Parts: sequence; C-alpha cells; structure tokens
Amino acid sequence: MKPRIVDIARLAQVSPGTVDRVIHKRGEVSDQTRQKVLDILKELDYQPDILAKSLATKRKLNLFLIIPVSANENDFWSAPLNGVEQAIKEIQHYGVQLTKLFFDQYDSDSFLEQSQKVLSEKPDGLILAPVFAKESELFVHQLKEQNIPVILINSNLDNLNDTCFIGQDSIQSGFLAAKLFTYGLNGGGHLLIANITARKDDYNHILSRERGFRKYFAENPQENLSISTIELMQTTDIEMERKFDVEFDHKKIISVFVTNSRVFHVAKYLQKHDIHNVRLIGYDLLPDNVQYLKDGLIDFLISQRPEEQGYTAITTLFNKIFLNKEVQRKHYMPIDIITKENLDYYKFR
Repeated sequence: MKPRIVDIARLAQVSPGTVDRVIHKRGEVSDQTRQKVLDILKELDYQPDILAKSLATKRKLNLFLIIPVSANENDFWSAPLNGVEQAIKEIQHYGVQLTKLFFDQYDSDSFLEQSQKVLSEKPDGLILAPVFAKESELFVHQLKEQNIPVILINSNLDNLNDTCFIGQDSIQSGFLAAKLFTYGLNGGGHLLIANITARKDDYNHILSRERGFRKYFAENPQENLSISTIELMQTTDIEMERKFDVEFDHKKIISVFVTNSRVFHVAKYLQKHDIHNVRLIGYDLLPDNVQYLKDGLIDFLISQRPEEQGYTAITTLFNKIFLNKEVQRKHYMPIDIITKENLDYYKFR
C-alpha cells in the first residue's frame, strides 16, 4: 500500500503536521527532525498525490510563455511551442493553465509590450525565450522582484547565472562543429562562419557558438587554414545571394558553419550555383534542412532538441511551483550530430 503522511509520522515519531512541513518545505523544523523524515520518505519511496492535492486546494497554476511568433514551417520557434503544448496536455487536469504570448523577433518593442502584460498579470511562473538580451535581463529582474519564477529556453543570459536555463551548451556545440570540419581535411582553405539572423547582438547563443568554433581552432591550429565571419541580418534573398557571391568569388571556401537553423539558405545557394565539395554544418531539423541533408548538400545538422526544451521547461516549472522541488540551474540538452544516415532515427516535424 502507498504510505500515508500519518504512516510517515508514526515511523518518525513526529506529528503529521511536521511531516507535511518537511514535504512542502514550509515552516520551522529542526535539521535533525527534517533529516529523519527525509530518510524515511526516501526509504519508502514516498510520492505525494498531486492530483488529490490540487483537488483539495482547488489551486490553479497560471503559467505564461513568451516566445517569438512562428512565421512558417522553416521557423525554429514552432518546435518548442509544440513541446510546451504537449506538456500542458499531460498536466492540465491538475489545474494548470497556459497563456501564450508572442512577439516579433525583429522588433524589441513588441517584446516589451508582451513583457508588460506578464508583469501586470503576475502569473505563477514564466517560460521565456530571451531573444533581446538587454530587455530580457531587465525583465527577469522585474520578475524576481515579484517572486515569479522564470525559465529561459534556447538562449542563456550571461549575467543571470542564478536563473534556470534549458537548452544547449552553445560554446561546446560550436566547438564540436569545428572539430567535425577537421575530419577528412586535406590541405588548407577557408572556413566561413555565417550568422544569418535578425540582430546578432541579441542572440547570445549565436555569439557563443561562434566563440566555441573559434576556440577549437585556437587550441588546435591548422596549417594554411583561415576563418572569417559574414553577418546576414534582416537580409533579402537577393542581398544574401550577392553577399555569398562576394565570399565564394574571392575565397577558397571549403566549409561553411551556419550558427543557427537557417542553414538551408546556404544549401539553396550551393545547389543553385552547382557548388560542390563544400562541407556545410548547421542546426535543427526544419523541413528544408532535412531535405537538403537527405540530398547531401548539408553534411551535418546539430539538433538542439527544441521540442524537448519546451516540454522540459513546463514540467520543471510545475515541479518547482506545485511540488516544491529543487530546480537544476542549467539543464543542457544533448548535442546530437545528425547525418542523412541516422536521420530516420530522429523525430522531426
């Protein structure tokens, strides 16, 4: 039979109220008594009945999500949203409600507008994609002043090490990408880093990936190998092609590292201009990326597991707020290397 609080209390020789305070981390309990109760809970593998608790307290958990709006099927942000919605379906019978707020990733004012809505509503917890670093940092400080727990996904903020982050170790993934380029490398050439984004300065993970990439070659120098970065921000297809023309006409490019999921833009360029023998690495299992990987134009995709990020963020908030569980400050996703040979073993949209 499942142990009850009264059973735990009898074994620990304390009152049921003391056991309840230990389980829910409230009230004053001596260290000796707390440890005694915790040892018994562990020995009996006690798990609280959260459904009964939610019915008894009739408490509703009001969680908020703020992420960029997803424009199309090749937009990264639909994936974490799918993960969030899946997690909510699994726990909504506990009285969990989700409010989704979307902002334009090219417009910081739209982010500020949505952040003000959160502050006025005062939810129980928030999941945030901190695309705009400065604005997000200020926002998180305001949330902390209101005792609203927040979880960051996809991109971390360097000055908020005490805030929970769920995502990839960006520096290490960039480091790994650089190492992949060196396999089978014969002779010298040029490596091109392509940052294809709205505003690079507001994407910490993109900067971190570039730092990790360059760190690898700083620690493992290669003869006759050069590296440069091209910035493609809010660029039309025509402008992007013109900039790539300049790069490929003037340099012996042997590899291109795209620091986010928009690697399909480079694959499209290589295909259009019938350019071969250029190793191409980028991120995420977006539909176009998957197709170019199958066609052999993309050599490697590094998965950030964005759906799992969203799913884990919801369950982490739920465990923290409802079950008073300790939160892991940094929950790094695995760095999966995907090729056309192992693609079928990964779930993708």
